[in-house]
Amino acid sequence: MTSPISELRAGDARLAPSTSAALGIAAIAGILAVFLRWYFVTHAQVMQPLNEDISWGDAMQHYRYAWNLVHHGVYSSDVPGQSRPRADAFRDPGYPVFLAALMWITDDFDKWYAITLLSQAVMGGMTVVCATLGLRHALPTKLLAFAAITMAVWPHLVAIPAYVLTENLSACLFAATALTLGEAARRQSIKLLALAGALLALTALTNAVLAPLFVPLALAFAWKGTFTRRQLLVLATVAVIPLVAWNIRNSTIPGPFSSSFRAKVNLVQGSWPTYHAASQLALRHDPIGLQTINAIDEEINAMRLRPALGLKLMSDRMARAPGTYFLWYLGKPTLLWGWEIALGSGDIYAYPTRNSPFMTNPVMKGIEAITYIFNGLLAVVALVGVAVVVAERNPSAIMLTFAVTAIWVTLVYGALQSDARYAIPFRTAEIALACTTIAAVIKRVGLRKDEADPLPTARGNA
Repeated sequence: MTSPISELRAGDARLAPSTSAALGIAAIAGILAVFLRWYFVTHAQVMQPLNEDISWGDAMQHYRYAWNLVHHGVYSSDVPGQSRPRADAFRDPGYPVFLAALMWITDDFDKWYAITLLSQAVMGGMTVVCATLGLRHALPTKLLAFAAITMAVWPHLVAIPAYVLTENLSACLFAATALTLGEAARRQSIKLLALAGALLALTALTNAVLAPLFVPLALAFAWKGTFTRRQLLVLATVAVIPLVAWNIRNSTIPGPFSSSFRAKVNLVQGSWPTYHAASQLALRHDPIGLQTINAIDEEINAMRLRPALGLKLMSDRMARAPGTYFLWYLGKPTLLWGWEIALGSGDIYAYPTRNSPFMTNPVMKGIEAITYIFNGLLAVVALVGVAVVVAERNPSAIMLTFAVTAIWVTLVYGALQSDARYAIPFRTAEIALACTTIAAVIKRVGLRKDEADPLPTARGNA
């Protein structure tokens, strides 16, 4: 006997859009997505001084890596202009390589900056198109259209192209990976599976949190019988080789600025419930904020020099208020899938932003108001969607990818730092999972209605 969930999937397949309808939905959503993102980046004014020697976080470091890569052939976060920059491995290479590729087009900073933002706007449209096409066999036509339009207009996804941050590239690569995995499963194609492995590796080289993702994905695919063992071996091999090569390179780089050190930094910072507030206060030179940041830095330094000592300092601090820290870690998923970018300028803005269309344009103000109201509900419904996919006997590969990834990033960012900015690449998965819940509810209601209301012929024969 088939399970009710399997029956729901069969119903979804019957209601799935035709190829032309799916392409039309993807095209409309993609054009809308590019338009909104292009409009945002050409109107918003962002305080993002990349080419100045100041401490301003991720964007500045990405720019330095790209600049040194183009001008010295060295992957280094040293200040541009030094004659011999020192190689390091603190940041993941994917996004700086993307920035460097655009730098090879022009040496003029203003032109490069404009090309970067506009390229990211287009990349945002590609993200929506890939996710929509991947979902065309998993959702009914109306829900596919709803999901596509929601992805196109969601404020976090619209605003992120204005910032020189990795989320732009990792969102597009993740959507392309999910699409390719779905097609590989549907066609049982080794070539597409190898391509999916390569895309997964590129995604991991852009966001190291996803580096081990191939493991839970492979386990989930094996559990659900999505791919054979031979196919999974191909996926894992192609995904692992680039990561191993990059780690071998990193092992030859002396100095403390490594990817493992960055993980330790995030582990310590993420263990402080007051870190987000303290970082904002420290920027204003508030003495309480500076005191808290100094205490955090002491733990980070201890973790770097003697990891055992650093862990002891963390455990001793937590032992003084175990209930507080238990509730802190329990609530961290709400920070990840919440609205506010706390490690930024608040609301949906990673850096100080003036003249935002979400503040000046009435239509976009309305979009932000509506999405803000439903953001929490979206996360809850998406969580139910994860359960729906996990309970299904034969879930689609893309929905299984979305569900496993959502679980994985929630757990990892829950242990490290949790912030709404980090969830931006996975908002497409969140929206898709929520739509899966809606589809399951609609189908279940329809099945119960059919059971309660026999066919007319049956009534006539009675």
